[in-house]
Amino acid sequence: MKHSALKFFTALFITLFALTASPAFAWRGNLGWTYDARYPISSSVAVAGNLVIAGDNAGYLHAIHMASGQAAWLHEGFHSIVGLPAVSGQMVVFAQADGTITAVSLSNGERIWQHNPQVGGAAETVMDGVAIGDGRVFFARSDGRVLALSASNGAVLWTYESAMGLRSAPIFSNGFVFLGEFGGRFSALNPQTGERVWGGGAGGAINTPATHDGHVFFSSWDGSVNSVLIRGVIPQWNTNVGAPISTPPAIGGDRVFVGTANGYVVALSRASGDILWRHDTAEGTVVGTPIVADGLVFIASGIGNLFALDAASGAVRSTFSTEASINGSPAFSGGILFLGSSESRVYAIR
Repeated sequence: MKHSALKFFTALFITLFALTASPAFAWRGNLGWTYDARYPISSSVAVAGNLVIAGDNAGYLHAIHMASGQAAWLHEGFHSIVGLPAVSGQMVVFAQADGTITAVSLSNGERIWQHNPQVGGAAETVMDGVAIGDGRVFFARSDGRVLALSASNGAVLWTYESAMGLRSAPIFSNGFVFLGEFGGRFSALNPQTGERVWGGGAGGAINTPATHDGHVFFSSWDGSVNSVLIRGVIPQWNTNVGAPISTPPAIGGDRVFVGTANGYVVALSRASGDILWRHDTAEGTVVGTPIVADGLVFIASGIGNLFALDAASGAVRSTFSTEASINGSPAFSGGILFLGSSESRVYAIR
């Protein structure tokens, strides 16, 4: 009897400890620090080393000490910073809406090089961020051109013309530049030459793709999510979630997560594309790329609320409200979520 009781309480303790230590419950949603920027944060948030990096709609790139929330340095630009600032080694590269691409030092924010628009105007507008890889910086312009710049000096190396509008950033992965086009075409480009090597399609504008374990995943405003085996270009599955998809796909474990224009977050099986759960935020368009960490999926609504959902079930674990819209994706590092808001603030949430 004593042994049975001992086994029972030992098992109970182990179970309670496991639940307490479970990654899904490690993040509590408590405010750590708030950084006040002069202008509304317009970019996604990046983390590099011990710095949090975000851009505002007046062209300032802010580097913030992760531990304290104090400013490390400030780089002054002239136009709204868009998309996710990309970090490569000791260099940060970011895009401004007018088509200016700037590389600065991660240590002090001093400019290394800058690519300036040739003629300006709507043709050279950039809607999203940049990608870095293979010694190059890749970005898409709204006139349907993708440019590759030298990562060392910003010189133009090649230009790809899609003949379709471009609204989302390319990515570099698995030896390709992957691109979603506004007209519903997906492309894999040779990073050395800009040649379109292969591609696919959807019935609506395609968001920035994501890759994992030799597969590329792309979502579309026609409601579809696709998985394609990169080597061999073999389609794996195509699933329609029933609403326009407003975010790039995010991969977490065995799942793919997307957000929709009518406020849903959807989890799909990475292997089969089966829909595993849906959560209705009831807050309109989901913005930014979902962030998967600590057993949670973090997503932002267009009206300024952050949701932390259990990745396994879709249940709400925590929410955090800002006083203005959220324009980009948050970042997660060291058990802390970093979030930028149009109320001119960056938050550290533990």
